[in-house]
Amino acid sequence: MRIAVLTYTVPHRKTYDVLCLLKVRGYEDVCVLASPMTYRKKSNPLVAYRPDMGHLVPEAKETCRAFGFGYREIADYGEAEGADVYLVCGAGIIPQGFVDSHRIVNAHPGYIPLARGLDALKWAVLEGLPVGATTHFLGNEVDAGEVIERRELEIRSSESFFELGMRVYRTEVDMLVRALEKLDEPHEFIASGGTILHRRMPRDLELEMLREYESIVSEVEGR
Repeated sequence: MRIAVLTYTVPHRKTYDVLCLLKVRGYEDVCVLASPMTYRKKSNPLVAYRPDMGHLVPEAKETCRAFGFGYREIADYGEAEGADVYLVCGAGIIPQGFVDSHRIVNAHPGYIPLARGLDALKWAVLEGLPVGATTHFLGNEVDAGEVIERRELEIRSSESFFELGMRVYRTEVDMLVRALEKLDEPHEFIASGGTILHRRMPRDLELEMLREYESIVSEVEGR
């Protein structure tokens, strides 16, 4: 199975973690397809809950050289042909035509379709939705469609919100690689069904979300 990892040309933590896990699990026919990062966050969140994606990790081409993986920089998706499956670690807008004609797996840090869009974990806590992660094939809808796996995670007592976020992140990375074992299993198609596609959470709601999280943790501790 020829595996392509879609990412950026800059150092990227999720890409590094996924490449390490692919190596540990014995995958050999792996090639990173790197494109320029054009997206930048407009503002820093008040509440951080994921690792700094560019902090203290080597560039993907260095990791690929060490692991014996391929590495290629691409200007557009016309240069991305040749793989049996594509794993999304970082990517800009992927043309719909490419999505429709390839198996592209995304790992979303939310239990879809209930927690879709940006800041999925924060919105899940604020709105009382399940916390978790989902792997799915890219399709016509954002964070919906043909689901490979969904995992719901319980909120633990004495766990900070950042610790929960890191647990969701580690689950997301693990599920993205494990999706390779589940590609040809029966999958459930889950449409968005009118659920909300969230944007970044405003700062005033971040504070409200943190108060809600502390309330949930207190309730868990009291059981």
